[in-house]
Amino acid sequence: MQKNRCKKAILTAFLLFALWMMGEMGQTIAAENDSDEISMHTVDEKAKLMHDMALNSQYDEAKKIHNWLVERFPEVSFDDYNMNTHQLSELFRSFDRAGEAVTRAELDERTRLQYIVAFRLAVDATISEDNPLWKKSGERLLLMLEDIDQKVQNGEKEEAIQAFREWQYQFEIIRPAMYTGMREQVYLPLISYIRHLGNEDWIENNGQQSLEKLHALFQDVMNNEETSNVDPSLWSLILSIGSVLFVSLTYAGWKKYKGEKERHQMRD
Repeated sequence: MQKNRCKKAILTAFLLFALWMMGEMGQTIAAENDSDEISMHTVDEKAKLMHDMALNSQYDEAKKIHNWLVERFPEVSFDDYNMNTHQLSELFRSFDRAGEAVTRAELDERTRLQYIVAFRLAVDATISEDNPLWKKSGERLLLMLEDIDQKVQNGEKEEAIQAFREWQYQFEIIRPAMYTGMREQVYLPLISYIRHLGNEDWIENNGQQSLEKLHALFQDVMNNEETSNVDPSLWSLILSIGSVLFVSLTYAGWKKYKGEKERHQMRD
């Protein structure tokens, strides 16, 4: 009789424990379902996968990944990543270009890969403060400048100009990541000087000095050093009024979406 009572007590305790565990699991699952936010690490994984697909010319699969990001990107809590309006706008811009890469069949292969790589590097820059991927490409660009300088010294002006145009193309791949991962005052002197060299007259006048200055400015950015005391907002105004407007409108729209989403969740 006593044994039966013990068995019943043990069985009852087991059932109560099982019910408690089921309740805890249910709450955990419900909490996970209620939380729609995703992290930039998840976005980074998707960006890497999209890049891998593009390298294998699997653009249909890459498009599916981009479509997934279109749905889930608004659920990232960017407040957790200490990004300002300019950084956000550059991230969104690179994301839009990645979308063009997987949807516009008329784009050449090189441009497609450029857009997708640029997006991947921009995403990585938001989560990799110490060793972002774009700086590895930056090291190669510094070596390219040294090669261009050697061509100028040898009097190979046409070859130097062609090499500089390729350098500019390669720089455009890492520029979104630079914008996304750094503050404006660090890189704006470099960007301003690159635009100054865009007319290509520099090779006729003090070509070597121009390249040396460009190399020094780029090295400062690689070292994350500020090279100017000019107000960053003034630099932004000088470089592009349109970009400032785009930043403001993009961020305002994003915050409005986040606010409406949070209010909807509170009502629920």
